[in-house]
Amino acid sequence: MDKLPVIYIARHGETAWTVTGQHTGLTDLPLTPQGERNARALADRLTGKAFAHVFTSPLQRARNTCALAGFGKRGER
Repeated sequence: MDKLPVIYIARHGETAWTVTGQHTGLTDLPLTPQGERNARALADRLTGKAFAHVFTSPLQRARNTCALAGFGKRGER
């Protein structure tokens, strides 16, 4: 039997609106310093894993999370 693919889903790092509980939707907010630390920590958790594709939203919080997690050049929109 063939193995099923494994899919990892990561949410973008913290923004100012995440802290206040506001829904960001399409508002293009940057990551907070804590959000940047969270994204770098994601890189440690994903080290050694191989990915066929890496997808990211075009919004800066998602693109920056992808880059800080070590997948910036691979992130497809």
